[in-house]
Amino acid sequence: MKINIIENSLCDAEFSENARPEHIVAYIESLREFGASYIEMVTDAFLLLPPASDLSKIILRMTSPRDLLYINSFDFAYVVLPANLSEYASEIKHPIISEIALHGSNMIQITAMFEKTFDFSNVSMIRFVDDFNLSAAEMADLIRKYRSRYCRPIDICPTNKLTNAVDEAISAVMARSDSITMRFGSYERFAELQDYTISLATLYGVAPSPQTILALCKCDSLYRILYGKNAESALADLRSSQIAPHYIRNVDRSLPEIPSERSIRTSYIRQPELRKDKGDAMYNKLRSMLVDDITARELEEEIDKYCTKLCNNDRNKKNN
Repeated sequence: MKINIIENSLCDAEFSENARPEHIVAYIESLREFGASYIEMVTDAFLLLPPASDLSKIILRMTSPRDLLYINSFDFAYVVLPANLSEYASEIKHPIISEIALHGSNMIQITAMFEKTFDFSNVSMIRFVDDFNLSAAEMADLIRKYRSRYCRPIDICPTNKLTNAVDEAISAVMARSDSITMRFGSYERFAELQDYTISLATLYGVAPSPQTILALCKCDSLYRILYGKNAESALADLRSSQIAPHYIRNVDRSLPEIPSERSIRTSYIRQPELRKDKGDAMYNKLRSMLVDDITARELEEEIDKYCTKLCNNDRNKKNN
């Protein structure tokens, strides 16, 4: 079963002064090379895209009624409609992802507003945002419950208050969610796409291909250009150690009991249950599944060429 990945880092539109439309386009292309099914963004990011851009895999997030002008003027794949804006569902012509946080203030009122959107046939998917703290089995029960209640595909967007967002994203995949929403970069609130990828390799043996690593490293370079900061995470550690097995962090520590124990640079990951006689061997195998030194050097050369090309293009445009 293929699970769609929605990447939502472009919901942050606080770009650096060096950001250019071509950087956003290259960033989107790199995310798609990695395997992101859709790219979610807010209107301020969308307005920086060049005219006639392909929007077939772009999701626009509605943040205010003013967004309706753009929503109905362009051919987006989906529109994300938060529960507090549900009253505008009737004015949206595109397929809707109806979003609700499972825990929060005024839940009775918010849920009533959220469920009103199901009167409209273009509500195509439901997104649940939460600090789930669920095992894969518990996540599967939750997904079955809401699929049955609302008769729509389910998107899971785990948040990171309990430092377990990446773990919950993996639980959602194992529970066969239709879609998961994550964010590339260094964010406190969401599961980080790069940490999710590396955790799959180190804990579950789903090793990324060199092409996948290259795509993520291209994203990392473009992220620095767009936002003027490093996407500090497991990916940065991976590159600094020449894609060696020393980047596994926070796997062996216990689950923090209170949120104040969290680190803003990493998430707790629940280790797979292994039999004692095979645990050490499996762990060592997963640690050795990474890219060899020769491939690492080749990847770094490709990344350097890519970054140099971006810088040269930018310099030429400024000179012209």
